[in-house]
Amino acid sequence: MPHVAMEFGSSGTKSHWLEGFAMEEQGLSRRPAQIHDRHRTWMFLNTTMIDLEIHFDGKQNAKRQAFSWSDSLSPGLNTIPSGERSDYDPVLLSYFEHIICSSSTLVDNAHCNPYRYLILPMALQSEGLYHAALAISANTLKLSDTKYRLPALEHHHRALNHLRGLLNKDDWVEAEIDEMLGLVLMLCWFDISDSSRPSWVTHLNGFQNLIRTRKECPGRSHHSQELESFFNRYFAFHLVLARTAFRVTSISQAPPILPDSILEASDIIDPYMGFSPALLLMINQVAELAWARDGLDEISRKGVYKLKANLDNLQQKLPAEYIDPDTECVAIAEANRLGALLFLYEICLTKSASSKGPIASLDAEEKNTYVKRILGLVLEKKSNMMRTAVLPLWPLFLAGCCAREEEEKVIVLRLFEELNGIRRFGNIAPAVEVVEMVWRQRDLAVQDERKSRRANSKKEKDPLQGARFVWEHAMVMLGGWKLSLT
Repeated sequence: MPHVAMEFGSSGTKSHWLEGFAMEEQGLSRRPAQIHDRHRTWMFLNTTMIDLEIHFDGKQNAKRQAFSWSDSLSPGLNTIPSGERSDYDPVLLSYFEHIICSSSTLVDNAHCNPYRYLILPMALQSEGLYHAALAISANTLKLSDTKYRLPALEHHHRALNHLRGLLNKDDWVEAEIDEMLGLVLMLCWFDISDSSRPSWVTHLNGFQNLIRTRKECPGRSHHSQELESFFNRYFAFHLVLARTAFRVTSISQAPPILPDSILEASDIIDPYMGFSPALLLMINQVAELAWARDGLDEISRKGVYKLKANLDNLQQKLPAEYIDPDTECVAIAEANRLGALLFLYEICLTKSASSKGPIASLDAEEKNTYVKRILGLVLEKKSNMMRTAVLPLWPLFLAGCCAREEEEKVIVLRLFEELNGIRRFGNIAPAVEVVEMVWRQRDLAVQDERKSRRANSKKEKDPLQGARFVWEHAMVMLGGWKLSLT
């Protein structure tokens, strides 16, 4: 097998990525604090002094911003006897296979479940992927039992070390590139499940660089082609939804990989994503609109209407493995389609404020209708939806941020509480924190004119000027969070 040299698009990018791993191990990267379950009240009715400080100062209070990764594995943990460290391994591997893999997609078969039929076999052959799989299991079980915290850190540490060893090579064979892609995917997954640690974005950037290198060495085997297809879907899915939440920047000078260059615009529901690739590409188009220059005068209004019409007319089809049209698969896909429309309305209303006039057909009342429809769908199918990891988290989050009525806010909190009660998904609790912050800051903004006067006098110093969305604004206030809504 020929060796392939890997360039990350600019000199120093590879070392920068490795440096990020080192910082992560030393506990220098920030993440949202671990949020413990508690009896939730109607938080949107309460405002604390901290909320007022954030509202007036435009940034998070230093006392609340204590998000250093204190749980990172330190060299001292290496003194734990090896027998103790390996006691949980059989349980963790079994949990990964029987619980995590079986519920990672809407359909559990060789065609639709890449975790069981592609990643798991690799984990049984690669030491790095083996530790990454056990780290994810332990990190998930940690949500219910803190005794799994140390095993999670230990296996995460070993997986990172294995990846470092591979990256430090001068060149790689095709199998090693696939192994590195699998490892980075798993490390990205680990950080997302760990309260959406911001380092998951670093891994996603590294994943993009590896995909670019992988294209220079196309797979010849059917297995390698299947891996490439899954890696492309994983990257596009996470990149597009990240762009709907915050500004995504690349550390590479190479041109970014565009989702439409690695995905076909199929209208068949992907059992891994929960909706069709065609919808994902439309969501990316809305994100492009969001990150375009301010004002709709810079954007083709005809293009906006066409995008809305495409979303309205999109008919997402069931995969061949599904027969029942009333299954949660349809409801999840429809909730995401409504989320895309809600996202478009939110962007257009925001853009209209800085343009000469609003877009007549995109009004606030229609936007409120999408909030109600999303909440209605999730309420109706929530029992079936919660049986897998393919949750409609993204549309529920958008509906929560856009909710105006008190009854809707109560429904949003109850739905999030039920999802969080499964003890399977570490990115739900920080999502709730962001939604509640959006509500509190919106309530304060309605009652207070001093904020706008201060903003006008200190516009250049406002760290939130670059925020495109109200939820991104909230994440900046909370300390620079990077939510993953996948």
